[in-house]
Amino acid sequence: MAIATLPLVLAVVFVELAVGGAFLIWALDRTKQAPAGSLKLIAAVDAVAGALAFGLLPTIPRGALAEQAKLHSPALDSFATAVQLLAIVLIAQLITTFVPWRALRAIVSLAALLVGGGAFVAAAIARTTDPQTQFDPFALLALPLGALALGGVNAAMLLGHWYLVTPKISAAPLRRASLIVLGAVAGQAALVAVTIARGQLVAVGESSLGVAVGIRIGVGIAMTFGLVAAAWWTARMNTQSSTGLLYVALGTVLAGEVAARVVFYLTGAGM
Repeated sequence: MAIATLPLVLAVVFVELAVGGAFLIWALDRTKQAPAGSLKLIAAVDAVAGALAFGLLPTIPRGALAEQAKLHSPALDSFATAVQLLAIVLIAQLITTFVPWRALRAIVSLAALLVGGGAFVAAAIARTTDPQTQFDPFALLALPLGALALGGVNAAMLLGHWYLVTPKISAAPLRRASLIVLGAVAGQAALVAVTIARGQLVAVGESSLGVAVGIRIGVGIAMTFGLVAAAWWTARMNTQSSTGLLYVALGTVLAGEVAARVVFYLTGAGM
């Protein structure tokens, strides 16, 4: 059943990237310090991520296959609807980056967060075939944190490119984006600690998914935190080095998010 859940895992990760990026656009745009071109690029990548999630919807398991994979079909239907709406909102967000109306851009970005939040709820509660089950609040928390980590580091990395051509702009937006990612990764570390304390990873660690757990903790959290902390620190002195660190961090956080979603949809352990 691992193969059956892979399209869902990838769709959720793409939604995380898009929603986290939408939040960074909103947060950076409020400061009026981020270059307009960087907002356009972040919005374009978000729209592509939304389109990729939309394209994966027909491959997500349904019916008997979903039941065998311990997935709740009505929740999957809700997730599909939310992703379709999100794809439309992300295109609207991209369009607003080309107009001077910051208030309109903020409204569309917040709409993306609202629709994305609905997609996260549906994705989290899809890991059961019993609609009467009390859903784990920690599983619901994992996806927004993942969005801030993945979408945040991607947005920060894209923002860093503007310092290569206009090095005199303030490093404050890059440092602020890095701090958002650090907060998200710290939250993920706390969530994993709670999951371990609840005993949810005991059986997982002894199974073939132990490698995925190791990637989640060692690469997705520990390495990402170190890289982003270094990027935040070096941004004051050398934004080019900071951008390079964020490139590597994008790879580590992506590996961690994929590993975490695989573990969740195969075992129900939120990470």
